[in-house]
Amino acid sequence: MAILSYVLSLTGLICMVSASLVKGERMKTILFLVCAANALVATSYLIGGSGINGAAACYLGAVQTLINYFFDSKNKPIPKWLIAIYALAIIVLNIWVASGVTPLGVLVIVASLTFILCIGQKNGAKYRFWTLVNMALWCTYDILSGSYSVLVTHGIQLSFTVVGMIIHDRKKITE
Repeated sequence: MAILSYVLSLTGLICMVSASLVKGERMKTILFLVCAANALVATSYLIGGSGINGAAACYLGAVQTLINYFFDSKNKPIPKWLIAIYALAIIVLNIWVASGVTPLGVLVIVASLTFILCIGQKNGAKYRFWTLVNMALWCTYDILSGSYSVLVTHGIQLSFTVVGMIIHDRKKITE
């Protein structure tokens, strides 16, 4: 089962690296890739036998990303009430999964809240900035929870997010 966990994480990684390297305004493509990656990484957490909080948060993230994908495909803004529901769902889900508030649960909540910022962006540059913050938090969670197969995924994604920033966003910062 450990090998399957790594395979799912690797496939999720390919999706997330691709999302981090998508240029400019194509948020619909980014959201599709992020949705697929979250579902794959969540399953990797479960199969790997650790990180139930991470799995629950990633499955919820996949659903949230799918909803945002439909809003983006219709060129409609995400309603504020929906963002509030996302945040409330993250908090409730993680408290329920962890059977209370734990230090790891709080870290998952914070990481998941930053994920809402990632998928709510209108362009790739802002998406990559919030992904950088989000991946730093998830890498910390992976280390503390012993979810090393997913740590590989998140660490590489963090690196490619920086590469995407250098390739696509460097010019915008200097202009």
